[in-house]
Amino acid sequence: MRLWRRIVVGCVMAIGILAGGMALGFQDLGRETDPLCASIEEDPCFSDGVFEIFCAKDYLRFAGYMNRARKENPVDEEAVAVDGRLMADVNLETEERYALENHPYIRLAILSYSGTFDGNGHQITWVSEAGNGMFVCLERDGVVRDLVFEAPSLIWDMDEYGVGMLCMVNYGKIENCETRGRVEGTACYVGGLAGVNRGFIVDCVNRAEVVVDSLGDYGAGGIAGLSKCKVLEGESEEEPIVPEIRGCVNYGSIRGTWEAGGVCAYNDCANIYECGNEGEVSVRYQKGYIYPEEPEWYERAMAAGICGRMGRNNLEYCYNKGRISILEEGVEDTYAIAGGTLFWTHTVEGCVSLKGTAKGAMRHESVAELTEDELKLWLTDHRSVSDRGNNWEFDLEEAREKLPLIPLGVTESRLTAGRGEAFLCEEFCLRSEKGYAIKRVSPYALCIEKDGDWDSSLQVWVMRAPGGLTDIEAYLDEHGNFVKDTGHQVWLGIEGAHWLHPGQSYKDDVHVKTVICEQSGQPETWLVHYRDDMLARAAVGDAYGMIDNVVALPLQYSDVSGYEAEWLLLFTNQGDNYRPSLYEVDEFLKNFTWLPCRRRVEQGDCLYKFATEYTGDGNRYPELAAVNGLENQELLIPGQMLRIPEEWLALE
Repeated sequence: MRLWRRIVVGCVMAIGILAGGMALGFQDLGRETDPLCASIEEDPCFSDGVFEIFCAKDYLRFAGYMNRARKENPVDEEAVAVDGRLMADVNLETEERYALENHPYIRLAILSYSGTFDGNGHQITWVSEAGNGMFVCLERDGVVRDLVFEAPSLIWDMDEYGVGMLCMVNYGKIENCETRGRVEGTACYVGGLAGVNRGFIVDCVNRAEVVVDSLGDYGAGGIAGLSKCKVLEGESEEEPIVPEIRGCVNYGSIRGTWEAGGVCAYNDCANIYECGNEGEVSVRYQKGYIYPEEPEWYERAMAAGICGRMGRNNLEYCYNKGRISILEEGVEDTYAIAGGTLFWTHTVEGCVSLKGTAKGAMRHESVAELTEDELKLWLTDHRSVSDRGNNWEFDLEEAREKLPLIPLGVTESRLTAGRGEAFLCEEFCLRSEKGYAIKRVSPYALCIEKDGDWDSSLQVWVMRAPGGLTDIEAYLDEHGNFVKDTGHQVWLGIEGAHWLHPGQSYKDDVHVKTVICEQSGQPETWLVHYRDDMLARAAVGDAYGMIDNVVALPLQYSDVSGYEAEWLLLFTNQGDNYRPSLYEVDEFLKNFTWLPCRRRVEQGDCLYKFATEYTGDGNRYPELAAVNGLENQELLIPGQMLRIPEEWLALE
């Protein structure tokens, strides 16, 4: 039937040519003939409101009609709303076609389209070294569906728009399409299907290599480079059309300079639902210089399985199986699903990644890392496997690379050696809460974690702060007080501290706390760092708690050196990246005692009372008197500071 129709169409066209070109509207333009009819309705391929395409020349005439209509009727969407249907595979690389350079309208790309282009399950093979894809702009009412599109080499090298195989900008709907080959752009967003998506892309697959190979504020995405809403003339500012990418999968290799994602490089004011990435995603540099002429303006690298950089939007039930990497050596982040998830209000829910695919710095995401078998189950039934985030676990060797740490430089006292509930050294005494044990796991760290069958995933890591901070006096306010602003400066002074913290650090993340030490009874100053803002809470939702660690630095003061911060305590949950209970943190802080431990004498205190309190035996008060050189053991003055023997602090 198709062959018979093809013969009929060929005969009709031949008759038109023999008739002197009357039916085809030939014009004298200095070339053989104009293959476009005076109107598309006169073309032999136009039938019942649909332009049927059997070969390369049919496609090029269809493009010519659309481009002429846009030129002649630039504000009339109906003029470019003609439906097209692909009736056979079309190979523009090998089939006979018109000389494109000789015609003002017949071009590979359709400039603007508002109709429905039905691929009908067939494939279009593009010309090698083409400048752009099939459509420049797919308008709001435009639809492209059921099409396989292959471009061996599509290259856009202008600082404008975006570039994708099917369209540069999509305002309409692309559904059930597949792209293959390679697309590369310079100074623009690049996507496997759309350079910029402002509409809907549904149930599509990209198998093409997608490359951005220049500096600037743009990136590469498997489905779309940029997905972001835009309100057109006549549309509601209050209720804009929110772009959406749903049910799409990327299998292609995606490479950007600093920003890349398996589905899109940047997703803002747009949604991504039930999408997946199985291709490799990489960026070249640790930093993206978005204004190359201004080297101090840069963004951190953003490479992720689904969305390189997130804005205000929703991302739900997506998965990643591809390897995510930054090619340049350094400490910046890679993400299993999405980067920048704590910067704006949005939802990231039910997303999973194949374990070990994202490598780099701490990945603060609400993402579950699954084994191959678990991921297969999840793809069959999302509810069959827990999607509780678990995609980060503290690693001491990585900590040494990122901070870097210095050795503890202390020797444990024989008084606590072999015991788990206390650690006594020449600088401090640390006691654990019930059910926890203190272990020296490395020359660089102590680790406090559950002992035996105690049900807890909390870990407390005690490390020597890199280089120490001895210039804290410079950070005090005008009244000599330690406040959030100055605390934030101390935090920023710790080399590599951003690795311990999700996203960018703000002064409100610093909490200056006064903690009453359990053993000395004295107030001690702590610098405690954790996210505590509305955006962070909204980002992870109430169901999961906060994605964060808690970092605490004890501040020690002396008349000789002023304030010093030599120790760093990291509170984290083993096996995931959720914030530990702040109550648990406070309980541990009060059990850190600087040495020598000094106790302030209050009205009514006596040595017998102190001996009873610390040892359970009041008759041991002469030991306290001897340590403090007290000749008159009965005379204590309120405000007097007594040194507590280290042996007493180490008692079980």
